[in-house]
Amino acid sequence: MARFSNSLLLVFFVTLLTTTLFTVIDAANKPKPKPSKKVNIVLVHGALADGSSWSRVIPRLHAAGHHVVAVQQPLTSIEDDVAKVKVALRTIKSGPIVLVGHSFGGVVITQAAHNNPNVSALVYVAAFAPDQGESVAELGKNYTALPSNQAFVPDSDGHLLLPQNLFLRYFAPDVDKKEAEIMAVVQGSFDSVRFGFVSGPPAWKKHPSYYIVAEDDQIIQPELQAFFTKRIQAKKTVKVHASHALLVSRPKEVADLILDAAKAVAK
Repeated sequence: MARFSNSLLLVFFVTLLTTTLFTVIDAANKPKPKPSKKVNIVLVHGALADGSSWSRVIPRLHAAGHHVVAVQQPLTSIEDDVAKVKVALRTIKSGPIVLVGHSFGGVVITQAAHNNPNVSALVYVAAFAPDQGESVAELGKNYTALPSNQAFVPDSDGHLLLPQNLFLRYFAPDVDKKEAEIMAVVQGSFDSVRFGFVSGPPAWKKHPSYYIVAEDDQIIQPELQAFFTKRIQAKKTVKVHASHALLVSRPKEVADLILDAAKAVAK
């Protein structure tokens, strides 16, 4: 009986060893999936913000294996912001670039990517997408004025800010209160002249573009955003119930759209 049991045990171990060996060999011979092509993703913040506003989006882009740069614009003028973004674009020496703009960052990327062969796609995140000869001030006149339009106040240099309590109300009402309070404290003042900046030839006429609409936005009219998506003939449009601070409140949806653009240009 003991010999019979030992024989069964031997057969069991031999079978187990053989199965394991063939599994290892099969795994070694099986073609490994090719990693997705690395894409450069350049993030451009809007007024009242800085590069850290992308802090919840960036880890998701890194997890997908992409190289990410968040530009820190001076917010002293659209021209200065565009120049800063162009420096970042020139610094990237190889690989396709997906250029992403939030809010006024949309105006900036519309200028910065014009005639730039290194840029492969644009992503607008609740952002302005002007055509040539248009200004943000003129575009806004076609839609119902938002209460936030009258809430900006000048600092001692004449640059504009939102009072901190109104920042929470209009800019980031769906963000955790403590986090929104920090965003309000560190907000960057911006020049008032940018509302009248007249756009040059728009990059979205030459580059495939994507758009995510913040349907609860109280800074840029959602209807205006919807207009932009149609005019730029966005390859993909995403609509989310979110405030203007959707980078923070809905980072997954924002990152997913950017990754869609990255996937398309990586082919």
